[in-house]
Amino acid sequence: MAYIHLYCERLAPGLLGEPVNTLSNLAFFVAAWLVWRRAAQAGAWQGRGRLLAVLIAVIGTGSFVFHAVATTWAELLDELPILLFQLVFLWFYGRGVLGGGRLPVGLGLVLFLALAAQVGRYPGMVNGSLVYAPAFLVLVGIGVYHWLARRAGAATLLAAGGVFALSIFFRSIDRVICTDFTLGTHFLWHLLNALVLSLSVLGLRACEKEVYRRELDRSVPQRES
Repeated sequence: MAYIHLYCERLAPGLLGEPVNTLSNLAFFVAAWLVWRRAAQAGAWQGRGRLLAVLIAVIGTGSFVFHAVATTWAELLDELPILLFQLVFLWFYGRGVLGGGRLPVGLGLVLFLALAAQVGRYPGMVNGSLVYAPAFLVLVGIGVYHWLARRAGAATLLAAGGVFALSIFFRSIDRVICTDFTLGTHFLWHLLNALVLSLSVLGLRACEKEVYRRELDRSVPQRES
């Protein structure tokens, strides 16, 4: 129940301590709605898309609550849904796009968690943004791989990585610029991250759609023979 003062906008405890940071989380609900609508048109991918849409909405909810009350228990509501989305996204990519088995993909997630835990030991660096470095590197790495391999989704994933870099920048400078800009820049982290999540899901959808097409093309000669 301890009070936490992490961002420039908050001056005192209470529900109205961070009005802009709190309300800017509505962008996640817009993103969730857009992803949900796209998932409804995705056929067999509908279930995965809708799960990711729900997770985006949960991220928005957790962040909304945290910035409203600014306590340690609410901080968990802010952080855990983000981590869960990352793990689910990577699981879908590893299984649906790379075609990996449960064991190697699961080990990859364990490695990702270990790396995130390691960088999480330095919360004071760049205003706590270092913890998002593994997700950023993986997202950009996937985008570069798809671009070099001329595979679908490259442009969307690289765009998500670019927006993610910008959002991390604004998150990192929030406390630094307090004396010159008392509102801070954390609300831009919310707005841009809602776009990052939307682009990431759309990129994943394009990747899996390409895999489905390839599998379908390979199966056609077999049916004709």
